[in-house]
Amino acid sequence: MRNMVLLLCWGAVFHATGQQPFDMDTSFRTPIIQRNVNSILPQQDGKLILSGRMLFPGALNEHLLVRIDQDGILDPTFYASSLGGGKLTSWGGQFYVAANSTVRRILPDGHQDPSFIGMNTGPYFTSGQGGDYHVYPDGRVLMTGVHVLSDSIRGFEGFYSLVWFSNTGYLDTTAIHRKCDNTIDLIHPLPDGKFLLSGWLNTYEGQPVGRIFRVHPDGALDSSFHTSIYWGMASDLLVQPDNKIVATGRFLMNGDPDTLHLIRLFPDGALDPTFNNHLRSSYHQYGGFFSWSGITSVSPLGHIVYGAFTSIDDQPRGGIALVDTSGVLLNTYFSGTGCGVYEYMGFPYSSVECLIPDPVGGGYYICGAYAGYDDGTVNDTTQRFVSRLYGLNVGVREVEQPLAVQVVPNPSTGPVQVELPEAIGPASLQVVDAQGRVVRVQRVAGGPAVLDLTGQAAGVYAVRVRTEAGRSGHARIVLRPGGR
Repeated sequence: MRNMVLLLCWGAVFHATGQQPFDMDTSFRTPIIQRNVNSILPQQDGKLILSGRMLFPGALNEHLLVRIDQDGILDPTFYASSLGGGKLTSWGGQFYVAANSTVRRILPDGHQDPSFIGMNTGPYFTSGQGGDYHVYPDGRVLMTGVHVLSDSIRGFEGFYSLVWFSNTGYLDTTAIHRKCDNTIDLIHPLPDGKFLLSGWLNTYEGQPVGRIFRVHPDGALDSSFHTSIYWGMASDLLVQPDNKIVATGRFLMNGDPDTLHLIRLFPDGALDPTFNNHLRSSYHQYGGFFSWSGITSVSPLGHIVYGAFTSIDDQPRGGIALVDTSGVLLNTYFSGTGCGVYEYMGFPYSSVECLIPDPVGGGYYICGAYAGYDDGTVNDTTQRFVSRLYGLNVGVREVEQPLAVQVVPNPSTGPVQVELPEAIGPASLQVVDAQGRVVRVQRVAGGPAVLDLTGQAAGVYAVRVRTEAGRSGHARIVLRPGGR
């Protein structure tokens, strides 16, 4: 079960003294020898719950669920059971963890909560392929994947991919469980009670859907949302304050020959052409299907992308990077080589699987499978599997606003004037079509710029401006027929 974002080139400036945001905290390190940490759950006392497959010095077997102290050392007072391995979710002083294609509820000391049964021990349900899960405030669980139901009384028999459970672990016999033609692997809750879902499927409840789709709180398909993604799936989703959706994963979309890894969608599911949906990346040969694992907002600085990539747009980025709100890679932070290569059974691998805020120290924790970390300031070869980064509250001095860009007339049949702030200096102007392709590039030097789109097909285009100093802005233009 899997648990990958952006800044409108805010251009934050920092004092030269003191620890900078996202610098490595070299006082923290774990002694984990192998293999990976998939999820982190920080505690209010500064300790961390870790879920994954972890071998510690002197141990004969890997642990799936452990707790470590503030300095990264294994906490022997926590019961390290065989339950765990997947996503952790805090709940009422306890927590849920993905384990063996189901979900378990765990007490603070590490023991399983006996009031929440093993899902397979109840009637009507047999686990199959695990996916993702969501925990409701009252402790009920919504689980994805592909599972077998045998509830003939209520007519739920066969394979189902959206399944509800009570807060005691039994199949919820009041819910309408949902099925599709394959598996649902990601669930993202929305404030209005709806869910964004993604997986390796083509139909949901007998209706065709894109690889990212939206359902109502009861699981019924929301037909007002549709994407043109016909292959791949999302590894993570982020909903912005304007309700646009940023997604990481692997995607093929109608009308675009490229495999996309970082995209932004409008609230109705259409691809947002104002976003750079074509960031190029390279990754380790054994990095798995997802070279992009997740996204996290770090407002007002922007958003962080992470995964198993080794470079973005030909710039070295070992598993973690910062991009602006137009999808452009930034050199503001994570300018070093990032996470170092970890070898398991002779195979090289390096990945950041999770980034979580530290509620106690104000920084961030990253986890995954890596050995060594170079943040551009400090190269700490002793970092392994879990690391702590400094927070955002150190030395912030000022935040610049995005450039104001206007295009007139709008709509247009071809020739337009791009109005820019005075004295912005040399800048690059790009025109991007609805599929995210750059169709026009020209240099500008501040003040109005003439742009002739005659000959371009009718539709919606994005006009993006980026200065040599790193500031950026954009505007949309509707091109009407008649300009050819």
